[in-house]
Amino acid sequence: MAEHHFRLPDLGEGLEDAEVVRWLVTEGDEIALNQPLIEVDTAKALVEIPSPVAGSITKLHAAAGTTVKVGATLVTFEVAEPKRTAVLVGYGADEASSSSSRRRLSGVRGPGRTGRREPPSPAPPPPPAPPIRKLAAELGVDVAKLVGSGPDGRITRDDVIGDKKRVAVSGVRKLIAQKMTRSWREIPHVTTYLTVDATQILAQKSSDVSPLAVVSKRLVEICRSHPKINSSFGDDAIVLKDEVHLGVATDTERGLLVPVVRNADRLTVEALGKEIKRLITAAREGKSSPDDLRGSTITISNVGSFGAEYGTPIINHPEAAILALGVIEQRPVVRDGVVVALPMVTLSLSFDHRVLDGAEAGRALADLRVLLEQVR
Repeated sequence: MAEHHFRLPDLGEGLEDAEVVRWLVTEGDEIALNQPLIEVDTAKALVEIPSPVAGSITKLHAAAGTTVKVGATLVTFEVAEPKRTAVLVGYGADEASSSSSRRRLSGVRGPGRTGRREPPSPAPPPPPAPPIRKLAAELGVDVAKLVGSGPDGRITRDDVIGDKKRVAVSGVRKLIAQKMTRSWREIPHVTTYLTVDATQILAQKSSDVSPLAVVSKRLVEICRSHPKINSSFGDDAIVLKDEVHLGVATDTERGLLVPVVRNADRLTVEALGKEIKRLITAAREGKSSPDDLRGSTITISNVGSFGAEYGTPIINHPEAAILALGVIEQRPVVRDGVVVALPMVTLSLSFDHRVLDGAEAGRALADLRVLLEQVR
């Protein structure tokens, strides 16, 4: 028998630890290769980690609700190499089978035993739901010290809420704080605005194509004629990107996440709309993969989804620009000397002033308006 220590792998860019949500196995279990072992929260997504080996679990090193550093031991296995034991006739069972049999027979009556099995240990309470864990983290409450009042002992919102004057910052909120601080500190932000007639945006709306998808499609098209908005600044150079990987700022119960549409400029508006919908749904359900959440070259934020007319979005470092899409609503507009009501939307483009001057950013936004107002 050989002992194998499985350590928490690096599950994503910039992540140093993960929280154990729940174990899918128990000590003493025989585990197959690639069998699901544990579900962890990486602060960006819920990730199910499979077993790297086949063997028997001798120790689980972290309880549900605890935070584990990358590289720390999660599980210790006994990895069996089948061996035959000599018997008088034929072949004996291999050691793995024998040990398994011994475990199965450990409760059987024998000399000096009463013949009664020990009662099974009570099952641990189910882990708190992700929104409850998020709330506990924000309030600085240690869920491991709480006694749940919900079904089967599950911790509820009422168990967590208390008289807290200090709100701890951790998980996704901590990552957001770090990234936004770095962006604001390093990038000289400027925001320019333009109001657009949304009639043609709404004309393309369908079950797969949202106004966000329409504006996203035209934005990635503008990146061809205005490549600086799809770039980054570093080492006294502007790095122009060949591909357009569109980040979509998404509000989730766990905080702001930015899933990424790869090669968005190669997709039709219908395909782009479907991919945006898929990524947003996965992010809100905590099912984004680490690759879904990195590598964007330009970002769009739909601030109109919560009723805002416009915003001043902070650039998603190290990108050079981010576009905010405001709410589409009827507004009075003068057409041919007559005041009429039209669906209008305000676009806000925040840009890195080291990369773009105001005139360049203004021209990019004006060209975007032309594309959005064209009859198709």
